Amino acid sequence: MNLNIEMVKSKSGKECEISLIGRLDAQSAPEAEEFLLKQAQNFDSIFLNFSQLGYISSAGLRALKVLRIEMRRKGGTLTLKNVSTPVMEIFEMAGFAAFFNFA
Repeated sequence: MNLNIEMVKSKSGKECEISLIGRLDAQSAPEAEEFLLKQAQNFDSIFLNFSQLGYISSAGLRALKVLRIEMRRKGGTLTLKNVSTPVMEIFEMAGFAAFFNFA
């Protein structure tokens, strides 16, 4: 897989931070989506740290959209942080920037 995922759970147990490292693309998105949806079952707040995410494809955007829908359905929050300029440009070009919370 060309994407590594590192998770840090908070002390409260209600929120976690997940770092996505590498490329979130058609090859890695299905496994990432499965992992992220499992975390959505366990946490009220998820912070995705993109400081080491170099690329995101439409498949990656779709995985994040599915996660966002699930978090909203359960009344939780999803926040994307440390998004690089090239990755943010992809969000903006796809029209996804308005749908996510950025920190």
